[in-house]
Amino acid sequence: MADIFTEEVLQGFFSRIDNLAIDRKPLFGKMNAHQMICHCADFFRMAFGQKKALEYGQVDPREITTSAKRGETVPSPKGFGQVEGDGTKPIDFEKDKTVLKKFIVEFTQLPKDYQFAPHPYFGDMSEVKWTQLALYHLNHHLDQFNV
Repeated sequence: MADIFTEEVLQGFFSRIDNLAIDRKPLFGKMNAHQMICHCADFFRMAFGQKKALEYGQVDPREITTSAKRGETVPSPKGFGQVEGDGTKPIDFEKDKTVLKKFIVEFTQLPKDYQFAPHPYFGDMSEVKWTQLALYHLNHHLDQFNV
């Protein structure tokens, strides 16, 4: 997995998103495909400061990192749980996929000195760390639906 958004990586994500069908069943987890698309879009809303978590610093970031490395389910920050009804409500699958792709493009075009919002678990993060997390998060959830 790359740790920068090259044009090839970007197009790969777009192809995977485009190939996701609304009725695709997850290999793991409880979200359906439409919820996952909205969840991934909410990640970017979080990074941009457009959507805020309900709690910050309540989870040890080392636990999150360790769980992720083991392939275990990592809890969503409070206010972002799709299954719990806290995330952005899925409305129109194709439009929501377009919104996600728009956010990905916006993210890749941010200036290097962009001031990201603090992450609920990891606090203030650099552009490099946000990018690594964005790549990991997208890949994880697209893998979840085998696309």
